Amino acid sequence: MSNDVADETPAGETRENPLSVSALIGALARAIEEHQASVITPRKDDPKGRLVAQYGERQQKDYVVEIDGEEVGTYKVSTTRARFEVDDQAAFDAYADRKGEIDIVITAKPAFVTAALRHAVRNPETGTIFDSRTGEEIPGLRFVPGGKPTGSVTFKWKTFKGEPIGKGVLLAAYRNHRLDEYLRETPELLPRAQPGASDD
Repeated sequence: MSNDVADETPAGETRENPLSVSALIGALARAIEEHQASVITPRKDDPKGRLVAQYGERQQKDYVVEIDGEEVGTYKVSTTRARFEVDDQAAFDAYADRKGEIDIVITAKPAFVTAALRHAVRNPETGTIFDSRTGEEIPGLRFVPGGKPTGSVTFKWKTFKGEPIGKGVLLAAYRNHRLDEYLRETPELLPRAQPGASDD
């Protein structure tokens, strides 16, 4: 590039790229990023729906990804947590009133509601919900079972001593063409696929 300054960097020191080169690389990075957003991201998210559906069928929350017998990482289906919530507001407000925990707006104080839900316990035989601290029945609450999929799925690389070794295992298999047979239907994931290249 004719506008670039000649390299006069002393030996052993890292030379900063000229602005023209930095700008060119920046533009390339944007092109690759946009390509990934439109083509790669859908592939990355593709297992999500099937993992959630599988959880609904088999209650399998974790799915381990392997290549050649080595663990790469784990997908985890996020599920709701079992909890208590107010089901009959009037009954619960009357209970809060008896306990002296009513605000002027005639509703249970938020801190009281939080504490009541935190210490709520359900008798599995009668379904009665009571305060674990006092044994007193708490009216107006209901128990909401957890374990239902939220619709989100997370992925975590296999790690060793804090390092994501699973990523290294997968990339090594990728570089050694061990994944080529799986990528025939997804040529955009092959190294030879370039942003803007024809799909023909």
